[in-house]
Amino acid sequence: MSVSETLKKQNIFDITAPNKSTKIINGECSGILNWDDIRMPQMYKLYRVLLGNHWIADEIPMNTDKTNFPNLSPREQEAFKKIIGLLAVLDSMQTMFVGDVKDYLTDSSLQAIAAIIGQQEVVHNQSYSYILSSLVPWEEQKEIFEYWKHDEVLLRRNLFIRDAYQEFRDNPTPQTFFKAIVADMVLEGIFFYAGFAFFYNTARDHRPKDKRMLATTQMISYIQRKVCAL
Repeated sequence: MSVSETLKKQNIFDITAPNKSTKIINGECSGILNWDDIRMPQMYKLYRVLLGNHWIADEIPMNTDKTNFPNLSPREQEAFKKIIGLLAVLDSMQTMFVGDVKDYLTDSSLQAIAAIIGQQEVVHNQSYSYILSSLVPWEEQKEIFEYWKHDEVLLRRNLFIRDAYQEFRDNPTPQTFFKAIVADMVLEGIFFYAGFAFFYNTARDHRPKDKRMLATTQMISYIQRKVCAL
């Protein structure tokens, strides 16, 4: 396969192809999913893990965090809000990127995995809105979601990911697919964990009980489970 060869989208139903796919991309696959007849049996285990990770943000009460948030120092509050806003940007990009990748996976089990991941990215994104709506007024929440457009450092980091994802969307080839997957690893493995670290540090036992923000940290730990599963 040439690195410049255009990737083909998976047909919805292909009567000439086998049910078990021949390749992850640019392969042959009927589009029919039989979990007992898939190319990579480990994908069924991943499917079960992802299902077990399902949760809804509204299930976590934010009353304690709402009381504790004013007790954070001004710098801690600023970092808290900026990091939540950054995570919302990253998961927004992830939702679209997973959908783009899904279209070109010529393997029904991977298509199913991508569908679940995409749904969970939406849940993660909604959780950030839920956190902010519990802690700050509506006008401030809107400002936080705009902040990433104006901060030079964050914008440079985000554009690195955006450019790789957009290149794949505009020109889907094995080369742009590989570059986008590398950007995805940077986003999931570095950018997300750097953001998570702030909340875990805030919740550590040596801090006063009125400054731990445990509900937010619990939500972050649920979000992290998807990253760990992959």
